[in-house]
Formats: sequence, structure tokens, C-alpha cells
Amino acid sequence: MIHFVRQSGAVLSSLFYECANSHTDLEGFLLGTVATRTLGAIDDHSDQTDDTTERFIVIQGYTICQNRFYDSQGQVNRDAIEEQVRDIHQVVGYFRFRRETVMTLSIREQILMQGLQEVVPNLECMAIITASLVEENDASTHAHDITFWNTTKTRIPLQIVNMNESTLAYQHFIPSVAQDPRRMDMLRSIDPQSIMQQYDTIYQRAMDALERATTQVIEKERELKALMEQRS
Repeated sequence: MIHFVRQSGAVLSSLFYECANSHTDLEGFLLGTVATRTLGAIDDHSDQTDDTTERFIVIQGYTICQNRFYDSQGQVNRDAIEEQVRDIHQVVGYFRFRRETVMTLSIREQILMQGLQEVVPNLECMAIITASLVEENDASTHAHDITFWNTTKTRIPLQIVNMNESTLAYQHFIPSVAQDPRRMDMLRSIDPQSIMQQYDTIYQRAMDALERATTQVIEKERELKALMEQRS
């Protein structure tokens, strides 16, 4: 059972951008992995631990379908999917953008979901994205909504994880699962030391840029002072 979906704000914003600039409805596949983690809570009074197991989807990217991979009856063609996705094992979900405000699965979408389950080995969810006007009199401002369903057609919540919350926020985003050889590039372990080095490098570059700007300002002030003395 999938408890929730995790996705970074950058990936979600990019997906919304594609939808906002599309002249027609869009559909495609969500790429990522499925992870399981166990959380333990310790009771100070009884010294007992209460373990909770969570199974969730980590969405790390997406691909937009250029060609339709199913027929009018909802029958899915695996070869058509593999022509548009480099590795079908990275596909964890399917998404569709439509200009309707009703967040429900149509009968056709439910049939398509069943067909995808038969040919996509790691498919776990379907997402529907909608767009609506924020102000009825302002057609330039839209609001986008996204809803996820699992394979049993039950809604599942979405967690937006941003890696700039703290220096350790990445630990809450990368799942602690055994790496699949097919996903070595996607789930490569992150060394905390390298994270701190990146922060130090960014800070040092910022200080160097500030020092250069300060030096330029001082030189310009000296030139301005010399010109004013010449005029006087």
C-alpha cells in the first residue's frame, strides 16, 4: 500500500510550466522509485518502541509522450512506451493534464490505468493535473491542481520536499532502499562532507564577489574625488 508521494518543488514547477504552455492536453510518465522506510518512536515511560512502516513514491522526473501508446479501447502498447521512455523500470506513474476542474478519474482513465499495470512493472500511481482561472475576469492568471491515485483508485497525498530547508534536508528526500543496478545514477548516495563542501564553496565565491565589488566601488570613489578636486 502506498502511503504518500514525494516530489521536489523544482520537478513539480517544471511540470506545471509544461502544462501552462501547452496548447492541448498533455500526458506522460512520472519517473522515480518506490521506497519503504521504518520509523521508530520510543516511549520514555515504558522504554518500548513503536515502529511504523511507510511505503511511498519518490518522483524524480517526468517525460512527456509525443505519440499515443494506447488505442481507443484503452489497450496499451508496451513497444510504444519503450520508444518514448529510456528505461520502463523507471516509470512509477502516469500523468494527464486536462482543462477540467473536476478532480475525478474517468472510466477511460481507469481502464488505461489497468492496462498500464499489466505492461509497466513498477507503476504505482496516476496523476491528474487541472488548470482553472483564478479570477473570472482575468484570463492570464491560472491555478493548477494535481491529485494522485494509487492502483486501487484511492487518493494519496503529495509531499513537496525542498532541499533548501536545511543542510540535512536531503536525507529526508533520498529513500533508504537497496540500490537497483538500473537506478544507480538516480539513487547515488550523497556524502554529507560533499554537501558541506558545496556550502563552503558557495560562501567563498560570494565573499570573493563581494570583495571585488567593494574594491571597484572604492576605486570609483577615488576617481570621483579626483575629478571633483580638479574641477574645484
